[in-house]
Amino acid sequence: MDSTSISAIIIDDQQEAISLLEMYLRFFSNIKVIGKETHAKKGLELVKQHLPELVFLDIDMPEMNGLQVANRIHAENFYSEIIFTTAHSHYAFDAINFQPLDFLTKPFNVDDLEVVMRKFLEKREKKDYLRKVDQFIHSQENAPKIKLPTTNGVLITEVKDIVLIKAKANNCNLYLQDGTIETITRNLNVLAEMLNSTFLFKISRSVFVNLNYLSRIDRRNMKCIISYNNMVVEEEIAKAHLLHFEKLDIFPNIPNN
Repeated sequence: MDSTSISAIIIDDQQEAISLLEMYLRFFSNIKVIGKETHAKKGLELVKQHLPELVFLDIDMPEMNGLQVANRIHAENFYSEIIFTTAHSHYAFDAINFQPLDFLTKPFNVDDLEVVMRKFLEKREKKDYLRKVDQFIHSQENAPKIKLPTTNGVLITEVKDIVLIKAKANNCNLYLQDGTIETITRNLNVLAEMLNSTFLFKISRSVFVNLNYLSRIDRRNMKCIISYNNMVVEEEIAKAHLLHFEKLDIFPNIPNN
């Protein structure tokens, strides 16, 4: 499991439940419990103050229940992930409205928490990638042009104009959106490092594709379909890279009819 520290707050009106959960969380060395509270309103203040990554939140509490606390968290745009904990499974339907990370029915155990933590780490990885993509998009308005060595001299271009990069011996062929092809005198990995773009995605050992020009993936034939300048190009995608691409989940899914 990822060793990066993960902050957590526990809110439960039963001190025994807090102590048991805290004991279970000690099995996860990367989780740091930074607060715990038996009163819902005080627990909400803790969340406001510390903005933890995880909130373990009991639903059935007096005065202010966990669903009300979750509603306040969402209303104030906190980024904390909520894990509802309750002894009453009938609350699950109402809890879904708050899009929790997970729902744990008491009594749960360490194995149940292991499942929750894996789900959290996968979601955090996607969030990190989306943040990088967002930063990249916003940086493109004023992105400087890049100078690349070619067999004929020097090419000055922008990353957004690069459609495809294909390895060619120790060089690379650079396919540009205007339909031209330039031979860059650098190998594939060195060039990808120079360009340093989150939108250049490796689809095989010898090809990078700019996701802006990716129009379709043919999973049956393991092909990427790239469209630019009234042209359509097909490139093979390796299974490992396809699985990695699907895990990124950076494009919205269109439901089947």
